Amino acid sequence: MFEYMQSAEETGQLIAEIYYRVSQYLSGEAQEVFEKYMSRHNLTEEEARQLLNTLQDPASIQELLEKLQGGVIPAEKADILRVLESQAYRARIERFEQLQSQIDLVMQQVYRQEKQLQEQHYIDLAREAYYKSVFDIQQRAGIGFSFSHIDQKQIDRVINTKWSGKNYSARIWKNTQGLAQDLKEEMLLGLLTGKTEREMSLEISKKYAQGAFRSRRLVRTESSYLTNQMEMQSYQECGVDRYIYLATLDLRTCDKCCIPLDGKTFAVADQEPGKNCPPMHPWCRCTTIAYISAEVLAGMKRRARDPVTGHTYLVPGSMTYGEWYGKYVEGNPEAEAKVKASRNASEDRKQFEEYKKLIGKDMPKSFADFHNLKYNEPEKWKFVKLDYQRRNDLLQHPELKLPNAENAILPEPKFTKYLFDENSVKGYPKGKAFADRLGYSIDNWQKLRDELKQGAKKYSAQYVDNNGYGDRYVQKMIIYGEKGTPANVIVAWLRKTDGTINLTSAYIKETK
Repeated sequence: MFEYMQSAEETGQLIAEIYYRVSQYLSGEAQEVFEKYMSRHNLTEEEARQLLNTLQDPASIQELLEKLQGGVIPAEKADILRVLESQAYRARIERFEQLQSQIDLVMQQVYRQEKQLQEQHYIDLAREAYYKSVFDIQQRAGIGFSFSHIDQKQIDRVINTKWSGKNYSARIWKNTQGLAQDLKEEMLLGLLTGKTEREMSLEISKKYAQGAFRSRRLVRTESSYLTNQMEMQSYQECGVDRYIYLATLDLRTCDKCCIPLDGKTFAVADQEPGKNCPPMHPWCRCTTIAYISAEVLAGMKRRARDPVTGHTYLVPGSMTYGEWYGKYVEGNPEAEAKVKASRNASEDRKQFEEYKKLIGKDMPKSFADFHNLKYNEPEKWKFVKLDYQRRNDLLQHPELKLPNAENAILPEPKFTKYLFDENSVKGYPKGKAFADRLGYSIDNWQKLRDELKQGAKKYSAQYVDNNGYGDRYVQKMIIYGEKGTPANVIVAWLRKTDGTINLTSAYIKETK
C-alpha cells in the first residue's frame, strides 16, 4: 500500500501546484479592486458576515447594494454605502464583478486539469494494483497460472462507482465549485470591511491551500478505495473467496474502526468499503491480503498445469514482480494491448470527446467502447480516424462546402431504378456492394438516401469540371451502414444552372 500512497502523494502535489498558480494569478488580479492601505468602512468583520448571511447569494454585490439601500444597517454604520455608490468607486465595482466571473472560469479550468490528473493516476494505479495482487497470490502459492487481463471497461466501472454517494469526478466538481463560492464571498466581505490588497492576497492563498488539502485528501482516499477494489477483483480471478483485513499499525492508525478489524477474515462476496474493507475513513492506509486455503491452493495448482506437457508453472519466492510481469503480461498480445490502452487513457478520453463532438451518432456510445474500438478493431478504427479527418477538413476550410448542400436533391430512381435494380447493368453492381458491405438494399434504400443527404453537409467537396449541364463535384464520405462495417463512399453531384444540387452517382471505393 505504501507505494500506491506515494503515487497518490505525487499526484496530490501536482494538483497543489495548480492551486498555487491560480492563487498567485487571482492575487494579482485583485490588486485593482482592493486598497493598498487600510481604509475601514466603520463595519466590523462580524457585522459584515451577518449582513452577507441575509443575502440569497452571499457573493452578489448587486444584491448587497439593494440591501444597503433598503436601510438594513444603522445610519452610523452606513458609510460603506456612500463609498460603494460613489462615482470614484464605480470602476472598482465593475472590476470586482469581472473578478468574480474570472473566479468561476478559473475554477472550471482547475476542475478540468485536476480531473485529468486524477483520472490518469487512477487508471495507472488500477492496472498496477490488479497485476501486483495477482503476482502476490501466485508467489505465495508458489505457482503460476493463467488469468484474465484487466481492460479499460473494468477499470472504468470501478473508478466511476459512487461508492460513498459520489464518484471522484463529482467530488472534484463539488470541491472546486465550493472553493469558488467561498472565495467570492470572502472577497465581498473584504470589500465591505475595507481590507487591503495584501490582506486579500493572504485570504486567497489561505482558501487555495484549503482547496489543495481537500484535493490531496480526495486523491489519497480514492486511491485506497481503488487499490482495494482491484485487489478484490484479483481475488475473484484467482479463485480466492476470503481475505484478511490488515491495518497499518502505527500511532496514526484509527483505533475506532481499523484496529478492531486487523487480522479478521471476510468473504470476498461480502466486502463493503467503510464496513469491512478499506477505506474505512478519509486518509485510510489499511489494506487486505488473500486468504489461501488448502482447497483454493489445489484449484490454483490445477490451473497451473499445462494440459499438453503436464508441467506445472512455478512462481518461486525469489521471483520479482518485474520478472513475473515480463513473463505473464509482456509478450502477451492481448495483455500488452490492454496495458497500452490504460496508459493512454487520459489522452484517449480527450480524443473520444473530440471525435464524439464531430462524428456524433456514428461514434461508440461510451468511452470504454471507443477504447475497445481503437485498440482491438484496427480495420474499423482506420475508418473512424479517416472520417474525423475528413469532417474536420470541412471545419478548417468552410469554403469547400458543397454548394446548396442543405437542399440537395437525391431522386428516388437513382436508388430504385439504378443502384438496387437488378436490371441495371451499370448501377446494380454498385448497389450490390452497398448491400454486402453496408446492409442497404431495395427494402431500405431510404436509409442510404438519408445518410448521403446528411453527409452532403458534413464533408468537403472537390470541384471537378463543367460538363455543359452544370458544375460537377465529388465528395468522399464514410458511411457506417447497418452491419458495423463502415465504407469509403464516393458521391458525385451536379450543380445545375438554376443552383440546384443533384445526386448523380454513389459507389463504394476501397481505401489504401
